[in-house]
Amino acid sequence: MVIGVLVSVAVPRISMSIRKANEAATLGKLRSLRTAIQLYYAGTEGTFPADLTPFTTPGSKYYVKITPLYTAAHGNSSNVAYPPAYDAAGDQGSWAYVALGGDAGRVWVSCTHTDVKNVVWNQY
Repeated sequence: MVIGVLVSVAVPRISMSIRKANEAATLGKLRSLRTAIQLYYAGTEGTFPADLTPFTTPGSKYYVKITPLYTAAHGNSSNVAYPPAYDAAGDQGSWAYVALGGDAGRVWVSCTHTDVKNVVWNQY
């Protein structure tokens, strides 16, 4: 009986710790990707990349390990959505990147659910 009580307390805490770690990794990857996009922009004299390939191809000058991203609602994903503009309603559970127009160079997590801090993913 004592073991059952210990397990009932420990399992949710361990699960929450794993979720926090996965979400922190996703936010770190988002920051790294944003930095890489800015370096690309500076290195190409003001041109944003047409897609995220320069950042996801090992050996590329701008390569950063950004996959997979994790959200509790969608799990792990290595997908990238390419909407024509920032889309706060998008909920693919993937990276989202805009290459052209007023939102060019913008990257975010396409998810309308909240993280452990109760912040909607697409607001980062």
